[in-house]
Amino acid sequence: MSTLKPDTLPQGAPFAIGAAIVAALRVAPALDGATVLDNPKRSSALQDGARIVFFEDQADKLIAQPGHAAKRTYGFSLGVINRTETDRLGAHSDYRAAKRVIRNCMPEIVKLVQIVDRGLVEGDVLYRLENLDVGGGLVLGLFTLDYRDPG
Repeated sequence: MSTLKPDTLPQGAPFAIGAAIVAALRVAPALDGATVLDNPKRSSALQDGARIVFFEDQADKLIAQPGHAAKRTYGFSLGVINRTETDRLGAHSDYRAAKRVIRNCMPEIVKLVQIVDRGLVEGDVLYRLENLDVGGGLVLGLFTLDYRDPG
């Protein structure tokens, strides 16, 4: 009878990857003073504060399962809202800083999962969201990460 090896990511890879990104955003010097939100539950959570950075899970899709660890694509969004006098400039600057934080925390993510195929890819970037007035500058980027789930 075979025994299963211990699960190295009991909450799942998407949770672990997201937690690593949020932790890195919260301690990033370039984002000092910004409120960092992890998967805000209501749009009202985005209404308070001059500088907000938010992370949100989007999807985790199976690419292939060729007899061993599944190849998957995890999608997430990274958004910033800036309500200062220079809101558009501030939003773009905060987004660029947050994007660099994500790229710089890849060594931590590699400790969790094996990166495959395209790795981390920044997709579309939006500057407006329909039916959501943020009262300032907004930049919202969509990212994907191809990986193998060790579990």
